[in-house]
Amino acid sequence: LTVAGLGGALEYDKQFSSWATEIEKAIRGGNPQARITTLSGTSSTRAGVQSAIQSIAREANPDDALVLMLVGHGTFDGTEYKFNLHGPDVTAKQLAGWLDAIPAKRQLVVNMTSSSGGSIASLGKKDRVVITATQSGTERNATVFARFWIAALQDPSADSDKNEAVSALEAFRFASDKTTQYYETQKRLATEHPVLDDLARGKGSRAPSPENGEGRLAASFPLLRLDHSQNNVAA
Repeated sequence: LTVAGLGGALEYDKQFSSWATEIEKAIRGGNPQARITTLSGTSSTRAGVQSAIQSIAREANPDDALVLMLVGHGTFDGTEYKFNLHGPDVTAKQLAGWLDAIPAKRQLVVNMTSSSGGSIASLGKKDRVVITATQSGTERNATVFARFWIAALQDPSADSDKNEAVSALEAFRFASDKTTQYYETQKRLATEHPVLDDLARGKGSRAPSPENGEGRLAASFPLLRLDHSQNNVAA
């Protein structure tokens, strides 16, 4: 499930919808059997997101893998994170409650919005990988992480261990490195620092590794399988 949220300006509306389309294309092109739902434009409402997740909950079984990707703007008031949608926004707590009802044991949430780090505490859960574009809710600027997450779905070099599969951890590292390089190349102060949490600690790590214990679950989550020139995405 990919959701492109409210842009608030024509430029962002077009960008978020385009990113969501690219994500769907990467998934659909590699795995026609994957069940894919993309919400963008006026369909990206709180009711629409809830309905899509409830539909998944009815159809999924414990052996399935769920991937939820959020593209757009987010806000954080110091206590609560909200994903900006057409109409009422949805909070991280509401999302977590809906996701908890899905029987799929393996779950990945990639929140690519501004202030997305503020959602980690609510979204974290055993057997759920949470990736956010920012390390805290106070990083409020529009993010570029989504651009490089999409690149990880498209670029075979994201498969760093050359096992013909791109794990959630590999995609995170690829996109995180590209995000850092972007700000360095632009000679700009970085306003986003991607993090990953797969231990339900309520906070993410910028450099998950065996030393800090983060990333083991993400490393075993096959996000994208490479089959010759084709990409095979399990979602």
